[in-house]
Amino acid sequence: MTPQHRAGASLLGSGYDWAMAPLERLGLRALRRQLLRQARGHILEIGIGTGATLPFYHANGCLLGIDLSADMLTTSAARARDLDRCLRLSQASSEKLPFRDGVFDTVVGALVLCSVVDPRQTLHEIRRVLHGPGGRLLLLEHTRPDSRLLARLVDLANIPWCALNGQCNINRRTADAVLDAGFRLQRIENHLGGLLRLIAATAH
Repeated sequence: MTPQHRAGASLLGSGYDWAMAPLERLGLRALRRQLLRQARGHILEIGIGTGATLPFYHANGCLLGIDLSADMLTTSAARARDLDRCLRLSQASSEKLPFRDGVFDTVVGALVLCSVVDPRQTLHEIRRVLHGPGGRLLLLEHTRPDSRLLARLVDLANIPWCALNGQCNINRRTADAVLDAGFRLQRIENHLGGLLRLIAATAH
């Protein structure tokens, strides 16, 4: 990678982190920390992006992360070096994971299933690579609220939101999709009226 490419990746990552900074301060950072308390064993993070979750993993063991963006992976790798955290990275799609069946104890996704083209296929792949029964799925996601009024407003807002944010959907029924993919829901924690949810599930 050329110095110019590295500089561009750093700027892209910095721009994303800068845009997310207000949400991180308003509680997203605390939710990431809470989510990752449950991550154990051989861990895969899908859509690792700039590595915003990295400070909250347990120090022991090596994390494996994937993302479609090479630039984001470069930023994530730099953050891991700064934190002295063991991290292996792969440029790959969550809809076609390049791993054998049953090789991970935990799969983590933070604001990922809201953006993938085919969340059902992504969840199928996650279940395939999880060691089961008992392999753990941990998600922090934008979701459709339970309140009818708020849900209608979110449905209306989703079209312009997606246009502005590149397929980031704010009205997906992610908990239902996790159940449909063959997981057993362990815990769902609603925040902001269900606009954000922490979801813990196990393969069975």
